[in-house]
Amino acid sequence: MTPADAPLHVQQDLDALNDVLEQEFEALRQRQMDRLEALDASKTEILGRLQTHSDSFVRASELSGQWMQWRDELLHCKDKHFRNMQLVRRQIDAVQGALQTLMGTTDVDPTVYNRLGQVQRGSGVRAYLAF
Repeated sequence: MTPADAPLHVQQDLDALNDVLEQEFEALRQRQMDRLEALDASKTEILGRLQTHSDSFVRASELSGQWMQWRDELLHCKDKHFRNMQLVRRQIDAVQGALQTLMGTTDVDPTVYNRLGQVQRGSGVRAYLAF
């Protein structure tokens, strides 16, 4: 790959990463674990290529404006990855809750999430006593 070809490859890899993250989200929603494993391999390969590109652009000052645009796209991909992680965590919590119910060990308080998918702090007497 020549330096002149690099911007084209970076944009293609960013587009591919964005697409893989969307497919990953759908696979998670539909609980298609086989598809998810294949997508994870693709995602890892794309991230490796992007790492290679970043090493060459660190020294390329003439591409700094373009690199900033790509950085913004990478941040958008990071947000999508975070969204996918939150979905996985919720699914794991649901499975753990179902297992606890089946095993008859439901003495754990139900987990409540806020709109960002994070565990919400309790309120009332239990929260007061926890401090």
